[in-house]
Amino acid sequence: MAEDLNFIDLIALSRIKPETVVEKFGGLINSSFFDASNILGSLNQKGLITFTSTFPEQGAITITDLGKQTLQECAEKAKSDLDMLDFTILTQLSGGKRGLVDLAGAVNVRQRDLAMHLYKLAEQQYISYDLRNGNVDISLTEKGFLQVKSGMPKPQQAQAQAQAQPQGQEQAQAEPQTQQASTPIEQAGQAQPMQQNTPQTEGQAIEEQLIKAKKRSIYMIIGVAVVIIIIVIALILIEMKVL
Repeated sequence: MAEDLNFIDLIALSRIKPETVVEKFGGLINSSFFDASNILGSLNQKGLITFTSTFPEQGAITITDLGKQTLQECAEKAKSDLDMLDFTILTQLSGGKRGLVDLAGAVNVRQRDLAMHLYKLAEQQYISYDLRNGNVDISLTEKGFLQVKSGMPKPQQAQAQAQAQPQGQEQAQAEPQTQQASTPIEQAGQAQPMQQNTPQTEGQAIEEQLIKAKKRSIYMIIGVAVVIIIIVIALILIEMKVL
């Protein structure tokens, strides 16, 4: 693409058809023959068009390969999402910058880049323009005005990820819920034997404690009996000595 391409060049180039002739081109861009000739001369110098003039026939205009490539790039650019430069241009237009020179100075970009983005905004109906007498006047459409008020939109890829993330979270939450729904049944089946075994374990412990207590009592009784027997024997021995 021609590095010094401007928006007026791009508008004029897009309006050239196979049957377009030099003598009638002014009517296609709302300009006089003199202004139209200047624009066509600019396109010719930039290698975007060529002339075929055979007197007394009218001069034919042919778009070169570079011109066709330029239009193709603009068409592809026009399909892309709104970016920060587009939004900045819309903001500057909203602030009153309606001419190409003012816009280029406000956004500080080359005329070629500005032309590409203006063409994109026009194709997506964010702006409208009026080309007349070799000058262009650019205005916001309602869509462009509302876009400025709503702010810079998120890229589609970010939106897709933002939409996919909650879905992934919902699926991730759904899986634990499914597992939790089945787990209590399994836990209940496993817990039931444990609940059955628990009373047996406590009963055995109590029974063992009772047995130990009985053993202690028996030992104590035996011990007391032995002491009593010893005392009795001692008393008998004492009485025998006395006698």
